[in-house]
Amino acid sequence: MIMLIVGALLMSAAIVLAFMRPTAGVVCAYAGVWALRTAGYCPVATATILFWAIAVLLVVSIDMARHTPLLIPFRARCFITGGALAAMAIGIAIWPNGTIICTAAGVILGLIAYAGTAHFRDYRTLSRWGVAAGLPAIITASLIALSLLGLIAKAPAA
Repeated sequence: MIMLIVGALLMSAAIVLAFMRPTAGVVCAYAGVWALRTAGYCPVATATILFWAIAVLLVVSIDMARHTPLLIPFRARCFITGGALAAMAIGIAIWPNGTIICTAAGVILGLIAYAGTAHFRDYRTLSRWGVAAGLPAIITASLIALSLLGLIAKAPAA
């Protein structure tokens, strides 16, 4: 029961950190999936856990290798991460096997929405922001979706 609570708290922290510090959100989401799996509430295969561990390591490595942090406006990060989380929720409802694709589409739509509202036309900068903030948002939202689908699978039938 304690690991279930820890997993839920880590997932909640991952959502908050995804908006502020995307790399920390990725690590928190992975730790949350791990805690829920340990508690027995998220039946995820070992190969899947290993795949997401590699993805988390890639994001952390890319963030550490960057010499200077890429300054992304908070509003742009909110559009990118919010688009990823909204599309993740839609993906869970409509197409659970394709939540990664839905999440990636949400990042792209969030970038398009930000460019439209901010009248921002520098597409090279937008693409850099999409990679720098979008990749962690995709991984965080996908890990949250993985844990939610696991919790739904373990829920007793009504």
